[in-house]
Amino acid sequence: MLQKGKNSYVTVVEADRYVAARYFGDEPARKHWDALNCVEDKNRLLVRACTMLDAMRFPMRKTDTRQTLSWPRGGRRDVPDGIRHAQIEIALWAASEASGDTSAETSRADLIAQGVTSYSIGNLSESLDGSKAAQGAMQSQTVALLLQPYLSGGYAMC
Repeated sequence: MLQKGKNSYVTVVEADRYVAARYFGDEPARKHWDALNCVEDKNRLLVRACTMLDAMRFPMRKTDTRQTLSWPRGGRRDVPDGIRHAQIEIALWAASEASGDTSAETSRADLIAQGVTSYSIGNLSESLDGSKAAQGAMQSQTVALLLQPYLSGGYAMC
């Protein structure tokens, strides 16, 4: 069960609002999210996305050593929008993955962000950049851009 602050940075209602505000109704990501039949499925995807997000190594220490999740950090009292939005984008990716449709994640820029340096069609071959492998295939270019300021430590503290 999803518990904001324990296993998720956002609620399903917040995720629904984010998706509705940023995606057109005919976009694949929105269709896959809206097609989920129950709140429990969205809960599962958001919890999974939070787990994936919290597996990343962020700079600085947790604000409170007793907190369950990785954020807030570095004395902040709130979770930055970029972290919350990245969780939702990862959940959207997982919804597309679950549907078997990853077309939204196969643009050239997304492949590069995932560490693919080359691929072939005949006899299927793929080469990966090991330095990007830690970020995993779950990240779209959108997620990478949202997380960039937090992974490099370049966000404002005030």
